[in-house]
Amino acid sequence: MPLPDLRLNVILAELAKHDRVFVKDLATQLNVSRETIRRDLKQLELNGHMRCTYGGGVKPSVGGDLPDVMRMRVNAREKARIAARAAKLVRDDTTIFVDAGTTTLAFARHLVQRERVRVFTNSLDIAQLLSNGSVAEVTVIGGRLHADYRALFGPMAIEAIENYVFDAAFISIATVDYTHGFMDFGQDEAAMRRALSKHAKEVVMLADSAKFGRTATVRTLDLRQVHRLVTDAKLPADFTAKLEEAGVEVFYA
Repeated sequence: MPLPDLRLNVILAELAKHDRVFVKDLATQLNVSRETIRRDLKQLELNGHMRCTYGGGVKPSVGGDLPDVMRMRVNAREKARIAARAAKLVRDDTTIFVDAGTTTLAFARHLVQRERVRVFTNSLDIAQLLSNGSVAEVTVIGGRLHADYRALFGPMAIEAIENYVFDAAFISIATVDYTHGFMDFGQDEAAMRRALSKHAKEVVMLADSAKFGRTATVRTLDLRQVHRLVTDAKLPADFTAKLEEAGVEVFYA
């Protein structure tokens, strides 16, 4: 058995036993560099066996995405850079919607002192964060509480969105597939994002580069339904060409 395959099997065995693994422990156990282990974990994530987190990896949730508490650790540095870059796209004297997600929560931290911005959200964490700052107005839309996301979804939330037209909607996504576009693991978040795409003058997608080239369960938005994309690293040439063809303006953090 080739050495890389042996390493992957050891990692999967450890993941099965403990539900999570750590780069430093695996590097010691397998007597390889931490960078080698990070590459192995990325390969296992691409194959759907796990989700990478800061310092290691965890088992993926069955039929869905990870809870927020775990997703916050996935590509945290990349999300922070994306958040800072996206905040520069927010204009004063506008009303924006910020949807629930770990990248959008990082983005919201840059809005705390924006006194001339009005924010709507379905995220309890984003609302609480902004309520302690200088934002002109914070509005939480109603709906059914999803405990893992600490956010409100469902028909009531959709109906609330349909009563407004936002200057911009800042949204996140689970994966970006070359053929199927922007994808989610659940119908609730997909339905929210579709509604926002119809009721916002501009849709700004925040997605780290690790989400590209992966598929999820639900087709949420076509590439053409997003006006701007903020990501952390140069994308593969085929993705770049397809986004350009779709008219998506790409910003790199």
